[in-house]
Amino acid sequence: MSESPVETVSPGEPAPVVGILGAGRAGTAFARTLLRAGIAVDIASTRPPRALQHHLKIYAPGAQPVEGEDIAVRARDTSGIVILAVPQEELDEVDPDWVAGTVLVDATNTWQDELLPGWLQAAVDEQLPTSMALAGRFSSARVVKALNHIAHADFDDGARPDADLSGRRALAVAGDDEAARGLVMGLLVRMGYDPVSVGPLAAGRIMEPDGPLFNRPLRREDILRFAR
Repeated sequence: MSESPVETVSPGEPAPVVGILGAGRAGTAFARTLLRAGIAVDIASTRPPRALQHHLKIYAPGAQPVEGEDIAVRARDTSGIVILAVPQEELDEVDPDWVAGTVLVDATNTWQDELLPGWLQAAVDEQLPTSMALAGRFSSARVVKALNHIAHADFDDGARPDADLSGRRALAVAGDDEAARGLVMGLLVRMGYDPVSVGPLAAGRIMEPDGPLFNRPLRREDILRFAR
C-alpha cells in the first residue's frame, strides 16, 4: 500500500480533510471516527450549514457543516477524498461537479423500498454492481467502493487504531484505479481498520447487501477468499 496524504502529516502541516456527503447515521459515524483519528471533516446534507450545526454538535462534534458545492474544497488540497453517504434515492441531488477531481468513496447501498434514479435503476435491472453506475455518473471522480458493508451502529466500536492490523476488523475495498484504492486503504488504516483490496470496481458486488461480506465481522482471511 503506497503512502498517502492521510497516512503521514509533517509537524506544522494542517490536518488532512475528508468531505462527507450525507449527515445521517452512517455519515456521522464516519465523521466521528475520522475526527478521533485526527482527520478534519467537512460534511454536507440537504439541510443548509446553519441548520446542520446543532445536529453535528450532537452526532459529530467537531465536523464542519458546508454547502454541497463546497464539500471538496478543502479535501482536494489534503486527503483528496470525499465519502458518499447519502441514500441512493437522493443521488440525483448530488451535482457531479461537486466531487470532480476527488477520490469518491461509494459507501451507499441499494434497498428494496427505495425509488432509485433512472440511471441507477437501469444498472440494478441489468444486475450490475451499483458502483459501476456511480462511476459513470461521477465520471470526473475516481470511484472506490468501501465502508458500505459494515453497519453504522458498529462503526465506532469497530475502529481500533491502537491495535495491530491482525487485531482489527477487516473492510473490503474495490476500485479500478490502483492509486485511488491505495488512498482509501490508507484512510481506513488511520481510522482503525484493516483494509483488504478485493480487486476492480466490479468486484464490489460481494460487498452489497446480498453479498457474502455484508454486515459480517470479518478478518483479512475472510475477505481474501473472495478477492479477484
